[in-house]
Parts: sequence; C-alpha cells; structure tokens
Amino acid sequence: MAKKNQISTKALYRKLDKLYDESPSFDVKSKKRWVIFSDLHMGDGGSTDDFKQNANLFSTALKEYYLEKDHALILNGDIEELQRFQLKKIVNKWKEIYDLFDRFNAKKSLFKTIGNHDLELQLMKELPFDYKNYESLRLRFGKHNLFIFHGHQASKKYQEHNELIGFTLKYFANPLGIKSYSVSHSSQKQYKIEKRVYGFSSFNKVVSIIGHTHRPLFESLHKVDRLKYKIEQLCRDYSYADDEDHDEIKAEIKSHKKELKKYYKENKDHSFQNYVYNTLFHIPCLFNSGCVVGKRGMTCLEIEDDKIRLVHWFDKKISKKYLKSSGYEPEQLGDSDYYRLVINEESLDYIFTRIKFLA
Repeated sequence: MAKKNQISTKALYRKLDKLYDESPSFDVKSKKRWVIFSDLHMGDGGSTDDFKQNANLFSTALKEYYLEKDHALILNGDIEELQRFQLKKIVNKWKEIYDLFDRFNAKKSLFKTIGNHDLELQLMKELPFDYKNYESLRLRFGKHNLFIFHGHQASKKYQEHNELIGFTLKYFANPLGIKSYSVSHSSQKQYKIEKRVYGFSSFNKVVSIIGHTHRPLFESLHKVDRLKYKIEQLCRDYSYADDEDHDEIKAEIKSHKKELKKYYKENKDHSFQNYVYNTLFHIPCLFNSGCVVGKRGMTCLEIEDDKIRLVHWFDKKISKKYLKSSGYEPEQLGDSDYYRLVINEESLDYIFTRIKFLA
C-alpha cells in the first residue's frame, strides 16, 4: 500500500512538473498591480448558489477598488459552478459580474484559470464570453517565478473522479437543496493537497499560489501559526517600545490571543503541523488566496511593486469584531458597508531569499 501511494505521489509531481513547464509566463512588472481571487462557485442565484451571499461584496470590490486602481485580475479556478448549474443560467444571472470581467479583459488585464468545478469549459466549442482559459500561468519576478494554478492538480481523487463528483452534485445534491460539500470541508484533504504543493514548491524553489481548499495561506503558514508568530513579534516589540505605545500593543496581543483560542475551540483537528511542517526549515513557498464564498467575507492575494499581501474583504454587518479590535486597521471602501483588511504583507525579494537559502 505504501509503495502504491508513493507511486501516486510521484505521478502527481510529474504532472505538476509538466504543468509548470507548459505554463504561459508573464512579467509581474508588465502590470502595475495584480489581484488573485479563487473559488467564486457562481451558480444560478438560487438557494444552492454559494456565490450569492458575497456577490455584491465581490462586484463592489472589483468595480470601486481593483478597476479604479488599475489591477490585473487573476481568477484562479472554480469561477463557474458547472458541476451543479448550466453555464447559460450562470451567465444570465450574473451579467453584472461578467460585464466587470469584460472591462478587465478589454484592458488585457484578465487571466482566468480552470478549476475542477469549471473543468467543463475546456470541452465547450463555443463560450458566451471572450476569455482565454488557462490551466495555469507563471508570473516572473526577476529570475524567480510565482506559479499560479487552482490546486486540484495535486489531488489524485479530483484527477480520477471529477466527472463522478459533478454527476452526484448535479443530479442528487441540487434537487435535494444540498449545498456543495468540497475539499474545503475536510481538514485532512486540505492538508494532503497543501503538503504536496508545498513539497513541489520547496524542491523547485518557486512560490506556488493555489485556491481549491478555500483556506487562505500566506508564506505556507496556517492561520494558527500566523497568529502565534504575530503574538511573539508583538511581545518582542513591547519590550523595546516606549511607554505610550504599550497599551496599543497589549490590546493587539489580547485580540490575537482571543482569535487563537476561538480557533482551537471551534476546530477539533489540531494536528495540522504534522501535514505541512515536516521539513527542517519553514519555507515560505505556498500561498492560497482563499475563496470568495466565505461565511465572513472573502479573501484574495494582491501583488504590488515587490510586495505580496493577503487581504480580507468583509461587510461590517457580518464582521463587526474587526471594527472593534485595535489589533486590526480595516479600510472602509468609500461610504459603503464594505471594508478591506490587510492580514499580512511581505517583500517578494525577502520571500525568495529565504526560499533560496532554506529550501
């Protein structure tokens, strides 16, 4: 059994090698700014359409922020939920969203990859939109590369059984009104996929940016580890800070501790370190933009100049805690109820330097 699993893992790595080699390449400096969204799962607007909850948040952020600031838009897979809905119904329902995609596309600033839930697009002879569908792409940053793909390519299950999964969703789950159950609901499946991409990326000394698991990752860090690192840094900052800054730092530490305790309380699986962090050094080679269908808003990755950042967009009616906590500094979008929060930011030069020497 172990030998069989080993062969399967090697086969997946060979597929990722091929995917990487065949990816079209674009200079990151060819655009002023980039934003990466994944997993919209756009449906027909009905009760089982996961996109509906954050549709207005997504369209407002695109129209009033990313178009205004001249971002290139990367849609990294599972944009249309074709395992549950017909493309014609999706396009008719979300015409406003496609109009926004058209505006990016008109500026040659739209890049759309295929995920396992919209894989059917590759088989269609005619599409109702004029976008090229990539399986993956690369952004060149000097001599380095950011490898962008949906992430299902690292899953043996989705490689072999995607058609069967789609049939089950469309003809059994939909009529019964059952919402989509995906890899995002299984911690073990998430970690297996992340571990494979982490291994591939560290070996090849590239940054991989995926979606698929719906879980945002920054520098290969799970939310728990990110909070722990942040608390440690704040404790260090406190020891060197002036007295007038102590109260602010204490409040920020308290906020992160509260969030950390809440995670442990709500999640039974605390063994995440065993899945990804089994190398000698922590290597910041794996990023995940998260998803647009989150219960508390949506996440994305932004690239600007030599910086990459993880961003959370939310509606204040849903996420009031971010407005009350001094540990965060959300930015309100105009006079709307929507806020943009930078969760983490780092220099790409620093990230690739660590990969170079630690991988």
